[in-house]
Amino acid sequence: MRSWSAPCGELEEIAADVFLLPTGRALSGANVYFLRSGSSWVVVDASWPNRGAQIARSAALIFGVGARPATILLTHLHPDHAGSALELAERWDVPVNILPDELALAPLGPAIGTLARVERRWLFGSKLGLLSPLDPRGAVPGLPDWRCIPTPGHTPGHAAFFRERDRVLVSGDAVLSVNLNSLHDMLTGRHAASPPPRLSTWSWQTAGETLGVLARLEPEVLAPGHGPPLAGPEVAAGLHALATRRSTGVAEGGRGSVRSRRRGEGFLQPVDYSRRVRYRRPPDAYLRMQWIASPITRLGFAPKDVITLEVPGRRTGVIRRTTLLQATSDGRRYLVALAGESEWVRNVRAAGGRVVIGRRERRAATLRELPEEERAPVIRSYLLRWGRTAGSRAVAREARRYFGVSADPSCAEIELIVEHYPVFRIDEDPPAAAAPSEPAPPISAG
Repeated sequence: MRSWSAPCGELEEIAADVFLLPTGRALSGANVYFLRSGSSWVVVDASWPNRGAQIARSAALIFGVGARPATILLTHLHPDHAGSALELAERWDVPVNILPDELALAPLGPAIGTLARVERRWLFGSKLGLLSPLDPRGAVPGLPDWRCIPTPGHTPGHAAFFRERDRVLVSGDAVLSVNLNSLHDMLTGRHAASPPPRLSTWSWQTAGETLGVLARLEPEVLAPGHGPPLAGPEVAAGLHALATRRSTGVAEGGRGSVRSRRRGEGFLQPVDYSRRVRYRRPPDAYLRMQWIASPITRLGFAPKDVITLEVPGRRTGVIRRTTLLQATSDGRRYLVALAGESEWVRNVRAAGGRVVIGRRERRAATLRELPEEERAPVIRSYLLRWGRTAGSRAVAREARRYFGVSADPSCAEIELIVEHYPVFRIDEDPPAAAAPSEPAPPISAG
């Protein structure tokens, strides 16, 4: 195998026709890979923004000046992996391929989905059309001897790439060789199969399930998104051990202690709102991020059906803000309480339904709670918002995760669960109506 000095660092051939380019150090760096198959080659991931010229010069060292890839493959859309994708796509005039689920914002929820939307505008501007869907069941563009492995967890549509003949796994952030969840491991330079960073992982539970999928591939070379490559029988053994620890709840880098499910939830971890209890609390980190959701909604970056609800706290009288997604049914607007008896629901009841709602403009309104027998059609409209088709992947995911119903639920099926989902009709007051004016603290619940 060869290695030579490249503009971004030490360029190394870690397996036949698999070239690693580290970009930056520690948390400021990310791995870029060049994969060759016959006469074609591709780039996997594009590091941070403004590194396109460096990546292109490195590619020229391998493939020659003027050579261009068949495509750019992205494992996911985080800025340390997609940052220079637009620059490179325009430089080489090639598409950028990514799994369709990575483009769907619905699983993230309104607040986190809004952050993702802002992030993608920053990375791609108005050129999101350059992103081409990658069919995980079809051939990988430019790589006939590789296959795409859907690896959701770190993000909803994360992808890895696997070559069967020598069991090389390009894993992105689905599995790393450095444990970013352990300060001790980072300081001591320990390198072993490690889970994705908990702070930026969408679904910690799904990420653990993905580790089991990758372990069953029995890889012999691990090419991660962060950290040095690993090779040998210890790769598969480490993955199996890691998957076992995640499935039994044993903490990674935490002296083997068992973490509760509450603490194990990731920063973007979706809550199972289908549980038949009075209240399903979102992750604490999600609640703490509510402070930024309201200004983003007011600036117009949130989806059109996202609104900010303002209501006095039932104990303190202090105005509380919560960002919610409204549903439309029979020409009327509604709010569905996915979490059940959440804080905003109890505050609305205590306020007699008197609230302020809006996006860029705030308007006084009255929320009128629907009796249980009237809720089912609204909940169905919530699932089918934005013209989505019943039975589609997006609807199926939300129906299961949010309500525990089928992908094309009838109102009769939904009626079995309506007692756990308060629904409020939005009746806006005339423009002259007064609105709460007390400054709101950056907190919210439910």
